Amino acid sequence: MKLPLKLFIICLLAGNLASTYAQETEKKVVGDWTFHPNYTLARNAKNYPEQKIEQPKTRFQRFKTLGEPIIFFEEAPTERITDFIESANIPRKTFSIELWLLDHVNLPVGALITARGKSVHDVPGWLLGYYGDEVVFHLNSKQGVAKSIETKVERGWKKYWSHLVGTYDGQSMKLYRNGILLDSSTTVQGDLAFPDPTQIELAGYFGQEQYMKIANLVKASRLYNYALEPAEITNRFKELQGLVEQGKLFKDIFHFNAGPYLHYPTQNNINILWETDRMARAEVEYGTELPFTQKTTLSNPAYIQEITLDNLTPETPYYYQITAIAQDGTTMKSGILTFSTAVADSAAFSFCVIGDTESRPHINHRLGEMMWEERPNFIMHLGDVTDGGMRPHKFEWNYEYFTGIDAVASRIPIFPVPGNGEGDLYWYNRYHRLPEPEAFYTFTYGNTAFFMLNSNAGAELKKGGRQYEWLREKLATSTAQWKFVAHHHCPVSSDENDYGDTWKGKRSNLGDPRFDDLKKLYETAGVDIVFYGHVHAYERSWPLKDGKIDQEKGVIYIQSGGAGGNLEDFTPTHSWFSNKTQRGHHFCRVDIFSNTFSFKMYDSEGRLKDFLNLKKERK
Repeated sequence: MKLPLKLFIICLLAGNLASTYAQETEKKVVGDWTFHPNYTLARNAKNYPEQKIEQPKTRFQRFKTLGEPIIFFEEAPTERITDFIESANIPRKTFSIELWLLDHVNLPVGALITARGKSVHDVPGWLLGYYGDEVVFHLNSKQGVAKSIETKVERGWKKYWSHLVGTYDGQSMKLYRNGILLDSSTTVQGDLAFPDPTQIELAGYFGQEQYMKIANLVKASRLYNYALEPAEITNRFKELQGLVEQGKLFKDIFHFNAGPYLHYPTQNNINILWETDRMARAEVEYGTELPFTQKTTLSNPAYIQEITLDNLTPETPYYYQITAIAQDGTTMKSGILTFSTAVADSAAFSFCVIGDTESRPHINHRLGEMMWEERPNFIMHLGDVTDGGMRPHKFEWNYEYFTGIDAVASRIPIFPVPGNGEGDLYWYNRYHRLPEPEAFYTFTYGNTAFFMLNSNAGAELKKGGRQYEWLREKLATSTAQWKFVAHHHCPVSSDENDYGDTWKGKRSNLGDPRFDDLKKLYETAGVDIVFYGHVHAYERSWPLKDGKIDQEKGVIYIQSGGAGGNLEDFTPTHSWFSNKTQRGHHFCRVDIFSNTFSFKMYDSEGRLKDFLNLKKERK
């Protein structure tokens, strides 16, 4: 049957319109972005293991204008990413926008994603933002009607995670957090208003949190061209939760989510640990020169793998590389890395000291960069590796500790002690290969003996307790020139409120009473220095013995808890035992040669804040 020309044209136009409408309303993800800090060291040490998802970048890298910044909660952005999606792909009618956030700091920080112009006078078509404990979802219609949903939020999933979703279906805007509808509005209807040209911008607001970047707060973002249904939001939230529970940094791709992580080096051995996002075999190549001369194979697939390289030469630099092989045959390399074995007994050596890395990988990495420039033989970690990375909080290891420390710990080995953040020792033991019973141990490096305690076990620290008696015996048989003890909690401290709320009229007891017996042992068994963290600040005592300053026979106590935890403060008046205090993120460096001890403390800008030199009679 032949249609009249006029009817044929009408049908053709109707078909084209239907096709166009179908294309416009095809539900799809317009943008899908993953964020993770690509922390590396400088120059020849720059290395990032294979397989990662790059965060979005401004399309115009050689020359670009960002336009006027958005002032958000009265703060200017400290980082901005713009033009990372074509303007034509930005939805103009219906859409959903999501942010997946990890906020584990105590100072207010924020981020927003918006479709906007470059002029300060251009009102964003839409904006989804977070700052401190508030969430904002804003729309602007072509009819000149604007609406902002603003609401305060409580702590998120596992305390720190928030999945924010803003949706608009042309008639109603809705704001969700962690699958729960927070608020909705029908004030804005119809098409949204966008300036010409329109750009996507992601901005971070970290004015109160030095060194923090967007990728430390924002872990993922998605833009859809339709309004998600509640069930879709719930399923997406569950998907993201699953990645966090498994410690996976990226979806789908084969990657390292921990390590390579060097620890417990000796003159002839070193331990290396790493974790992949899926079961994998591994090959470890190593040698004193390139190309590699030795290879060890781990043929049993696993997620967390560790190996001890033995029969090494003392005081010798080595190259190494890990190749992980997934069960489908996919391979991934760590890149060529380096380490050195422990020095000879009489040689000079140095080590750095950090404590309480906790919740700030951006601080961990900053200190790691500076420690790397010092080229220490090893790093001593005084506990609270994580803020609370016990069994249910695996993410604190993958997303925070290893994220911040791996760049330096893949080249400089770590000697750790557990803090209250690792109190159950579940992941602490899985991520370290240490002498039995792992929670406490001793080692000798050069002419110095180190005694590493687990101060979570308070009863074991008292006279007659397991660790007390172990330490008493080890100290009595040690012939080392220098004797250092390390643990997490504080034998002495001028902290403002851990041992009495001193700003509210309560007198400080100046330290943890669990150490009363140990302090007497330290004083009588020849301990020179006691290192610890727990309080997030720096303090060095005078030499102490029998409850008073004794510059001839006293023990010096050094509190170094400033590698990432929420900073703490001191008592309002001076403590009699205290020689030096400093509030701020920091690390320490110790140099030992024969009977000389040199100590320095640096802040996060590399400024020298304290130093000490000691000399004792040769043994």
